[in-house]
Amino acid sequence: MKAGQKTSGGWGRWVVLLIFGLLAVSYWLGWWPGEHHLTAQKLYRQLASPLLRLLIYMGVGLLVGQAIESLGWAAKLGGVAAPLLRWGHLRRECGASFTAAFFSGILANTMLFTLYQEEKISRREMTVTYLLNSGLPVYLLHLPTTFFIILPLTKQAGLIYLGLTLSAAALRTAAYLVYARVRLPAASAGESSAAAPPPVKKKVLLQEIWGKFRQRFSRVILYTLPIYLLIFVLNDGGFFKWLRQAMAAYVSVGFLPMEAASVVIFSVATEFTSGMAAAGAFMQAGTLTVQQTVMALILGNIVATPIRALRHQLPSHMGIFSPKLGTEYLLLSQGLRLVSLVAVAVPYAIWG
Repeated sequence: MKAGQKTSGGWGRWVVLLIFGLLAVSYWLGWWPGEHHLTAQKLYRQLASPLLRLLIYMGVGLLVGQAIESLGWAAKLGGVAAPLLRWGHLRRECGASFTAAFFSGILANTMLFTLYQEEKISRREMTVTYLLNSGLPVYLLHLPTTFFIILPLTKQAGLIYLGLTLSAAALRTAAYLVYARVRLPAASAGESSAAAPPPVKKKVLLQEIWGKFRQRFSRVILYTLPIYLLIFVLNDGGFFKWLRQAMAAYVSVGFLPMEAASVVIFSVATEFTSGMAAAGAFMQAGTLTVQQTVMALILGNIVATPIRALRHQLPSHMGIFSPKLGTEYLLLSQGLRLVSLVAVAVPYAIWG
């Protein structure tokens, strides 16, 4: 077995799946404390439909990533970002995942872990590339959506907020590249770690791609399904609502006027658009200055995003990587994201 490659079998994983299944069934039967109102419509809208959609996205990403790897296209695709990654002593294969991250985070992560399992990149290269993907690529991927929500609602404050968050993403990306340049050997800078694959018959190649996909996708389902069920149960039981309210109350103490604290609470306790709408309303009424509005939105971002990441990204991370590695990566990326936001928000709060 190759280094870093794990078998998808083992009784332990099936025992874990069985335990989570029993927990879900017991919750369905009402054996948990508190009142739960589970209907067929609710299960479809909040569990079955989003879970099926997530598994389809992950399956497509895994299949495409496996095809790119087996066909030897990773190094070619990585050539788009080769000049930038070459400076950071990263291989061209890492560039393939980095390029994919501008279009799909799931595709980028599946490609990255496939490269690691095939021993095309090292563990440290995988970690640095994952962090790079979570910087500017992820920010720019979601920018078109957030831009047309933020700017109409908060105008000047929204523009400054976008500038600060963009600066934070750029700062993280630059820091990761500097780290890679210092910690990774320069011998393989920008180069492919593997020779071009020998010619293979089309039928054999398709069988290889499909066989690896089936093996790895079964592993993805084995991890993603129970974690998603657990997140659903916790959310339906009110855990995330309690967590959002607790964190909102903690953040609001003494930092800003009560009106700004309300923006933070809206950003955390409800959805992103509600927080922006509340911020715009307070600013238009003259209750908050532009600077206070920007700082309230930054605080709302700092508190809300990790909770959303836990709800929406943890299952896919555990499925694509592994429970331990996926959790580590998610916590690491979110922690560094918060540090970068603080790094750009503090100077603005002082001199803005």
